[in-house]
Amino acid sequence: MAKIKRDYKQKFTIRGESFEVTAPALFDDITNELLYDEELDDKAIEMANNQYRNAHGFVYPNEIKEFREKLNISGRDLAALIGFSPTTVVMYENGALPTESNSRKLKDLINNENSFKNFYESNKTSLSDTAQKKIEDYLGNNNENFELIPVMDIVDWFRVKNIILQKSDEYIEDLTQMKVMKLVYYVQAVALHWYGKPVFPNPILAWKYGPVVQEIYNEYHGSYSIVDSLRTELPDELLKNFSELSGNKQMSKVLNFVQEHLGSYSAWSLRDKTHNEEPWINTPQSGVISNESIKKYFDSNFEKIF
Repeated sequence: MAKIKRDYKQKFTIRGESFEVTAPALFDDITNELLYDEELDDKAIEMANNQYRNAHGFVYPNEIKEFREKLNISGRDLAALIGFSPTTVVMYENGALPTESNSRKLKDLINNENSFKNFYESNKTSLSDTAQKKIEDYLGNNNENFELIPVMDIVDWFRVKNIILQKSDEYIEDLTQMKVMKLVYYVQAVALHWYGKPVFPNPILAWKYGPVVQEIYNEYHGSYSIVDSLRTELPDELLKNFSELSGNKQMSKVLNFVQEHLGSYSAWSLRDKTHNEEPWINTPQSGVISNESIKKYFDSNFEKIF
């Protein structure tokens, strides 16, 4: 039997609602009969479930897993903390749709630090001593306010990272002014989503080509590459700054997440990406994109964005 894979439009009914999905499916190339393929069928179902999640503001599987990993606890520990069965947490992390009340509880715990603290204090006796210590260590670290970092120090971290990557991969392109401003924007967004706090104090402006920090523009206006001066030698001051930010547990996590997920994008791809996101869309030209609008959007769309 000759088999062929092509896009196929199908409808799924989820909790009484109809969702249309176009996804790859397997067909008999001769009879055109739709064939069963577990992997492809599961992906189509996942797409339909995600449409449902998006329509109703439900928690996403990756949000649960990332939250649990931030706490450094097992699925069993998270289940004990929330009052779910361990099987339920595993199912949710693997794509099963939660009930509306369970989704609401999970989203509140993940996105509202005060709710999580209060819930933990009320339910910590259900956890082992080891799990309690891990969560208290997390809360202790997370309660330490970010010392607001000069935005140019964050820019310099990306400049040094770009040079380091170029030394091991000749195809890595020079970091540009436009690209670093978008990376810095996403650094602020990730920090606001994960920790509820900004990492730099500078306002982010909604310019024609996407989010911009005025100080970065002023420093590099008229330049294309912003790493030319570092090509032969990395100044000690920049290396010290890079080491300090890399050694900061929270900052390192944010910076490396942004670099890993968006570092390979071109400047223009990042511009287009921000142009499709509500914080830039809903801010008047040259107005300040508020941290509140960034956090609200990224809290609701984090998995889709990254």
